[in-house]
Amino acid sequence: MSTKPTYEELEAKVRALSQELASSRNQDNTIIRLLSEEFKRLADRSQDAIYQFDIESRTFPFFNKLFLSLYSIEENGVRVLSPKSVLLHIHPDDRDKVKAARDLSFKSHNNTGEVEYRLLTDDGSIRVMHDRWTVVRETDGTPVAIEGFIRDNTWRYQLEKEFEMSLHNSPIGGYIAQDARFRYVNPEFMRITGYGKEELINTEPLHIVHPQHRDSVKENCILMLKGVRQSPYEFLINDKKGNPKWILETATSIQYRGKRAAMCYFMDITKAKQAEKERLDKEKLLSVLEIAGAVGHELNNPLQVVLTSTEKLAPASDADQRQTKLYRLLKKNVEEMQKIIHKFHNITKYITKEYVGGGKIIDIDAASMHGPNELSDTD
Repeated sequence: MSTKPTYEELEAKVRALSQELASSRNQDNTIIRLLSEEFKRLADRSQDAIYQFDIESRTFPFFNKLFLSLYSIEENGVRVLSPKSVLLHIHPDDRDKVKAARDLSFKSHNNTGEVEYRLLTDDGSIRVMHDRWTVVRETDGTPVAIEGFIRDNTWRYQLEKEFEMSLHNSPIGGYIAQDARFRYVNPEFMRITGYGKEELINTEPLHIVHPQHRDSVKENCILMLKGVRQSPYEFLINDKKGNPKWILETATSIQYRGKRAAMCYFMDITKAKQAEKERLDKEKLLSVLEIAGAVGHELNNPLQVVLTSTEKLAPASDADQRQTKLYRLLKKNVEEMQKIIHKFHNITKYITKEYVGGGKIIDIDAASMHGPNELSDTD
């Protein structure tokens, strides 16, 4: 039989267990402290400004060196970090935008937020910062803290400005589209379309494209952005006044404001298309004239024989009404053939008209009318 432990033995066991628990807690605290120090060193090496903001106390429980150097102010020889110091470093014209973005992220259906704004540095320069954060919430959804990363996008902003300036001075129309919206348009693009900047920015590029061409423009643009299509594509637009214009366009995939976008060059080729049409019409007219001349020449001699023979078939009297009627009908149609051949010789224009089955034929009457030698088409 086992004997019950004495009071002294129980006390000794409790004391040993307490020492063991204390040792375990010390080890856990040591590990946590080492991990925290390692994370702090890692955060300080980051090229992003990292911070944690406690909403209730309005303090920053955690921040790295870069965040402190960018957003703190000096008071009595000491660097002070507070909501006030952060606000003072944000450009006055951007403060409402930053506040609106923060307020939006606090709504129950949002857990993240982001905003881009200008930062006023201690040396007086201005930098462009992109702030992304996560909202930490209680179990009931109440926001308690914000944890964020801020990246300096000044270099990208400067590149975009230089790029926009280059596009601005281009003699070719150009624009940048992102998320199926105009984000930038150059002066030549506005001149071609007749629309102002305020009328174009944040609108859909396809809205100025002729409805019959929208599907093909969208398809060709996507193929070119993917590198599948190499050659420019043509389409028809309606400018602000409703005038149709032919456009030649190319598209290139770029990064703009931190996101993928399309840069498109946009050329008005309406005059070139008109010149091409006139050239083709001239070629058609020459072909028609050659055919008309050949037909008229080949039919004229046989027709003269038919006409002469017809005269000899004239009845001696009107007694035979049937023969007289046939003679007059024959003579009338021979004369009509003479008129048609005469029209062939007088063709000066290329004009077509609708024919059976949806086809087109030369409109001999309109093409041979007296007037200036010009090209025309009813198409």
